Amino acid sequence: MLNIKDNLYIATFEDNALETARLYGCGLEFNHTCISEALDSSNRNNLLTEMRKDLETAGTSRALVHGPFTEICPAAIDYRARRMAADRLEEAYEVCRALGVSRMIVHNGWMPFIYFKEWQVEKGAMFWEAFMADKPVDFNICIENVLEDEPFMLADMMSRIKDSRIGICLDTGHANAMTSAGVSIDDWVRVLSPYIRHFHLHNNDGYSDSHSSFDEGTIDMKHLLDTIEKNCRGNLTFTVEARQCAECLAWLKKHKYI
Repeated sequence: MLNIKDNLYIATFEDNALETARLYGCGLEFNHTCISEALDSSNRNNLLTEMRKDLETAGTSRALVHGPFTEICPAAIDYRARRMAADRLEEAYEVCRALGVSRMIVHNGWMPFIYFKEWQVEKGAMFWEAFMADKPVDFNICIENVLEDEPFMLADMMSRIKDSRIGICLDTGHANAMTSAGVSIDDWVRVLSPYIRHFHLHNNDGYSDSHSSFDEGTIDMKHLLDTIEKNCRGNLTFTVEARQCAECLAWLKKHKYI
C-alpha cells in the first residue's frame, strides 16, 4: 500500500493547517505568495517573517512554495504580459531561496476561448524552459492543471520540455471539476504519469472547485491513491488542499496511507 507520510504537506490556506501539520508531522505548502502583490519588495521582509513563523508554529522545516497565479499567463500573446509573469515568478523564486525551499508549484495559465491548445503547448514549453534556464540544479517546478479539461495538452507540452527539473503537479480537484465527459481521473494519472512529481489532493462534486474533504465528493480517493501507486514512480510528494485538512489527515491515517 502507498505510504505518503514522509512526503506529505498541508496547504497553509486551510483551516487549522499549522496545528494539523504539527500533529501529524507534515510539511507546509505555502500559499502566501499566490497573490502577486504579496511579492512586492516593500512586503518582502514581512512576508518572510510570517512564513518562517508558520514553519516554527507547525514544528517543521519541510516546505514547498505555491507561486503566484493571479494574472500569470506564460503563453500570453502580449510580450509585456509574459514579462510580468516571468518577473513575478522570479520574485517567488527569490522567496524560495531565502527560505531554503527547492520546489515551487506554478500554474500553467491556460484560458479556454483565449488561447488555442496548440499555442499553449508551444509557448508554454518555451516559457518554462526559459524561466528555469538560470536556476540551480537543486531547484524544480511543478506545473499545475487548473482550467485544462483533459490531460493531453499538458502531456504534449511536457514532451517538448527537455529540462528534468520541470514536472507536473496533478490537482485532483481541478481535474474532477473541469474534465470533459469521457475523461476520468484515472486517465489524468495514466497520461501524465511520466511527468508527475506532486499531487494536490481534494474532492468536489464534479462541478465546483470546493476543496472538499476526501469523503465529500465524487472522487473515490482510495481508488485514486491506488491508481497513483500503480502508475507513478519516483519521489512523489502530496499536498492536502481540502479546507478541512484535519478530516483528511484522519482519513489518511484510518486507511493506512500515513
